[in-house]
Amino acid sequence: MGGYDFASLNKPLIYTGALKKGAVKRLKDTLEFWVNVTREDALKVNSEAYQLIVRTRLMHSYARLKIKEKSESWNSEKWGEPINHWDMIATYTGFSLVFLQGLKKLGIKISAEEEKGVFHLWKYIGYLLSIPAAFLPDTRQQAVQQFYWWATLQEEGDEDSARLADALLQENMDNTIYKFKFQRKMLRHAHQSVNWFLLDKEVLERLQIPRPPVVFSAFPKMVLKGNQLAQKRYLKTPQRYAKLVEIGNKQQMEVLKDYLEHTPKDFHY
Repeated sequence: MGGYDFASLNKPLIYTGALKKGAVKRLKDTLEFWVNVTREDALKVNSEAYQLIVRTRLMHSYARLKIKEKSESWNSEKWGEPINHWDMIATYTGFSLVFLQGLKKLGIKISAEEEKGVFHLWKYIGYLLSIPAAFLPDTRQQAVQQFYWWATLQEEGDEDSARLADALLQENMDNTIYKFKFQRKMLRHAHQSVNWFLLDKEVLERLQIPRPPVVFSAFPKMVLKGNQLAQKRYLKTPQRYAKLVEIGNKQQMEVLKDYLEHTPKDFHY
């Protein structure tokens, strides 16, 4: 959600008609990508995860060519090339640096070895997505520096940003994983509360994300407390740590299964 606050980064989504299609398919695609590429031994050549990366690389290339071919109003001087390397690196940072920062804010303790592993993994994924390896950071310090310089050149969120943010919240209502409307509404409020917990007030205002009902404001704190308790229980020994990884993997695979089953079939490739 926070990435929508960078106006130029969003323009390829606008020009490819993502708003008209809604956020259900995009969220399914992103979830399917993330879950598959982060499993153990996932990135062997021609594995399912490897093929997802190649598919994403081809999709980026196709979108880049078509935007330039079909859209006379694309402003290269203002926005750069569609889906350019620096914007791709910023997106990669969302899966590494910003991801780690969000987890820490939600009470997750991350070791130096785990942090190093996250950056190593996403450097390789970024390379497979066509970003030159020399451009990709190896450490949190390098990522912070890169992200800072990139952010200084970005315009703040605009009307398109707010529309994309609204579409992402609306995904909770459009998705059919939960049968009843009141359940979907509760999920939307839960996601609003997490946004209000993780994002700065200025970003929330620019993206026009409504404040959730008061009763949902405690939800992120409950997540934080649950994470802290789980870590106390499972981080005492390597065996317990392995059990926590096993539990997390099972939960993530179940969520992916739900999305794959409930995304309308005409949304699939």
